[in-house]
Amino acid sequence: MLTLTKKAAALLKAAKAAEGAADDAGIRIRKGEMPEMPHESGIAVGLAITDDPEPDDEEFEQEGLRIFVEDALIEPLDGRILDVLDADDGPELVLR
Repeated sequence: MLTLTKKAAALLKAAKAAEGAADDAGIRIRKGEMPEMPHESGIAVGLAITDDPEPDDEEFEQEGLRIFVEDALIEPLDGRILDVLDADDGPELVLR
């Protein structure tokens, strides 16, 4: 299962609040587009605030936040950690 750090959960909760999402809305993690970078490998994901998961999503709760993971990402994200990197231009979500 994907694990969120407290810092990542706080950032996602703040994003939900800024969007005016319902208290029980969650964060959906879906496949994103990977830019063409020949020397890097990884998983590209997209995040969206949504009220309900898609039918095949895995749903769980961490740090008081509902998380919905797209079926195709359940296995690739298993054992990974969603964290926050403090970049020069602001906080950035990263998978470790």
